[in-house]
Amino acid sequence: MNFVYRRADTEAGRDEPFHRMRQEGLLGCAMYAFAAPTLEDWRRVTAQGLLLRCEEAAGRLLACAVFTPWRGNLLEFDFTAFRESARLAPAMARGGFAWIFGHTACAGIVGICPAPNRHAWRLAEACGFRVLGRLAGACFYARKGRHVDGVLVALSRAEWAADAARSETREDTMGFGGGMSSTPSVPEVTPAPKQEVAKPVTEAATAARQDQRDKAAKAAGITGSVYTSPLARARGEERKTLLGQ
Repeated sequence: MNFVYRRADTEAGRDEPFHRMRQEGLLGCAMYAFAAPTLEDWRRVTAQGLLLRCEEAAGRLLACAVFTPWRGNLLEFDFTAFRESARLAPAMARGGFAWIFGHTACAGIVGICPAPNRHAWRLAEACGFRVLGRLAGACFYARKGRHVDGVLVALSRAEWAADAARSETREDTMGFGGGMSSTPSVPEVTPAPKQEVAKPVTEAATAARQDQRDKAAKAAGITGSVYTSPLARARGEERKTLLGQ
């Protein structure tokens, strides 16, 4: 599927993602610092940065991303894929990051994902981000009424360019255009049978609980989103930062 990216420059275009998130039950995750986020909260938060829409060719909204000035020449991001297009989240997010690097002079993109939201920073990793560390008490959870740890992820312009170059190389070596027709065959090696090891009950129980959480997250339509801190910044935690300062 071909994605179309454009900046939301009208009130209707900026408000549509909020209404979609409310209809699909995603507001509690996307704006987790707000006990009951309103449209005015959404407008106030997104007004501080750039709201990018990801659409299909016919114009239907598939995902959105908010890029907010952070420190120096860095942008902080938030990404949301809606339920019907959640399976395409990595491709849509990467396209959005390519758009940002192509249309702005930012040096990189960062995000602080709540540590309990494993799906968020795992998706960020799938999009090329590096996990830099864990920040104690970085994210406020309104539902829990307390701060939780945040996972700092980042992607620099240089890293993005290098990954794009590697992607082109991978396409060349995968045989597009018949490039693999002269590859010599290699005899298959039968792997040695692995010795069965009994899995500890505690580890199995932990794996089962995590599997249930992942299934619940998928059913809720939130596995295709990266929720960092721009949308989750309550009024008392706002800050204004200009690029280049």
